[in-house]
Amino acid sequence: MAIDGVRVGIYNFFVSLILVPSFMCNFIIMWLSTNSTVNKASKIFSERLVRMGLPEETVKKLSKEYRSVKDYIFEGFLKRRDKIQKTNSKKTSGLQNILVRMLPGGQVLLRMRNGDSKDIKSAMVLDSTKTIILLVGVSRALVRDVYWVAVCLASYFLYSSLFGIASGLIAKHQTSSKGLLGSAVKTIGESLSDTKVIAIVGLALSSHAILAAPFVPLYHIIPGLDFFEHYISGFGIGLFAAKTYRTFISYVSYNKALTIRGSMGLGYHISLFETSAELPFICYSSIFVGLLWEGLEEIAEKFTPRVINVFFWNGVGDIFMGLLGALTAYALVHYSIIIKKQESGSNSNNTMSKIDPRAVERASDNVLKNMKDMINNVYSEDTAREISKEVGKYQLTKKEQS
Repeated sequence: MAIDGVRVGIYNFFVSLILVPSFMCNFIIMWLSTNSTVNKASKIFSERLVRMGLPEETVKKLSKEYRSVKDYIFEGFLKRRDKIQKTNSKKTSGLQNILVRMLPGGQVLLRMRNGDSKDIKSAMVLDSTKTIILLVGVSRALVRDVYWVAVCLASYFLYSSLFGIASGLIAKHQTSSKGLLGSAVKTIGESLSDTKVIAIVGLALSSHAILAAPFVPLYHIIPGLDFFEHYISGFGIGLFAAKTYRTFISYVSYNKALTIRGSMGLGYHISLFETSAELPFICYSSIFVGLLWEGLEEIAEKFTPRVINVFFWNGVGDIFMGLLGALTAYALVHYSIIIKKQESGSNSNNTMSKIDPRAVERASDNVLKNMKDMINNVYSEDTAREISKEVGKYQLTKKEQS
């Protein structure tokens, strides 16, 4: 039974590995085409209202409401639940607190001041990492190492901004966003608000600034240092990708749309796919970030003598080590060592079931076609003219009565 489970898992992995890019590509193509339809219809809608003599402010308000129907269609089809993680964004969203977040010890200080002891250890890791980066930068400044001082300052600023300011701002405004954008904002906000995950991710991604600087210019000579750093950086990327994927699937799922339409068989295969696609998504994320990083390194090699141009296969090795780190993160997440299992939206599937790729493709086509048809019905040129005519008459009548 255990061997059969492994075989099914391997089969589902490679099926999902093939399906994930096409799945995402089909959604993007559909969404771009519907956005074009919405833009054309909205232009017709607003122009008709202007010709009817409605005030500019009223036209803007009505046009915004008309466009927002697309968000309601999206949520009606795919929104699974509307879980918004409770944060102290209301207490810590002021300018003064944003500046405090930038300082070493700022996360811990704000928690102590607000009486919030939750995840205090993770907050200490966050602040310790910032402090170490700053100290490394100071130590390099004492020896006039301008290059690595700049690297440390950039790392410190990005680290503080991403894991300090961005999470607070996103948490503050995530309730006001709807549709696809709203789901993405809520996903990022919840991922950045998980202090335990972000503390580990931040420590991993800051490894280049923390470990490399003291050894410059021997950085590329020390055996294994570069590979080790890419491994732990890949671990951080994999962990954040896992958190983001699980959060997004918990918000949005094709399974809901298929259940509403009575396609239970297709819904089951989509549910299997959503579970199995987590690992391929992590792999793609790790490789994408790895390629991006290697590209930035290649650019840096052209502009500074401090970074030594290395053989092509070193870059391949870096990407491989990053992928290995991401797989390690997935293994720990899979066994609930870092992220609890109940946070995943699709853990109730039979692990012995094989994904039918044709069923997944049919399910995707089914959902996208119906969503597109509904949006096209609301935003066709004829519908835009009819709705604008009725809305315009109603607004003019209200104006005359007042």
